[in-house]
Amino acid sequence: MNESLLPVNSSDLEKNIELLIKRAAEVNVDFSKLWNLEKCPTEYLPWLAWALSVDEWDNGWDEQTKRNVIRESIKVHRQKGTIGALKKALAATDVDIQIEEWFNYEDEAERVPGTFRANVYSRSRGINESEYNNIKQIIEKTKNARSQYDLRLYLANESTTPYVGVAAQSGNTTTVYPFIIKNIESNLCYSIASGYQSVNTITIYPKGYAPVV
Repeated sequence: MNESLLPVNSSDLEKNIELLIKRAAEVNVDFSKLWNLEKCPTEYLPWLAWALSVDEWDNGWDEQTKRNVIRESIKVHRQKGTIGALKKALAATDVDIQIEEWFNYEDEAERVPGTFRANVYSRSRGINESEYNNIKQIIEKTKNARSQYDLRLYLANESTTPYVGVAAQSGNTTTVYPFIIKNIESNLCYSIASGYQSVNTITIYPKGYAPVV
């Protein structure tokens, strides 16, 4: 039975499009979940990010970071080019970043209008090269075009109590060799003896007895 709805004089292109639509209809996908950030399968998050115009994406992010970036995308685009948008975009990366604008600099000589600092604080882990480049890309695509910035990395230690540990270790090495007899002492008592034995045989005949030869 012919299931095609196309006329008999349809072109090859039309037939291929019909076949493609048929195959797509057979895909068992709940499209309502694809547009739901909380229910969207992890493997489809990059496409959801593309649909919502996420400026910077890294497949190496963990799942929660990916969802956070997508969640903040609309807010970032509404305020894009402002310090608020920059803070929201960076906050979604799960890295502690503080933005310091030029008029808040402690050193007045460094207060140059149109500049800001992005201070990255690492407390529990380091920042690898990929994360560093992602932070730069987010700043470049979110900040306004005229502003210049410094990206600074800080290693912060929140512990107020220092802990010092000392360990001492000692040991003795004992070598046990097999028992070996080196000197043998022996006390001997020599005894010398000699003996002699002889036997004489005497035959006695009666008187007047003459042996028969």
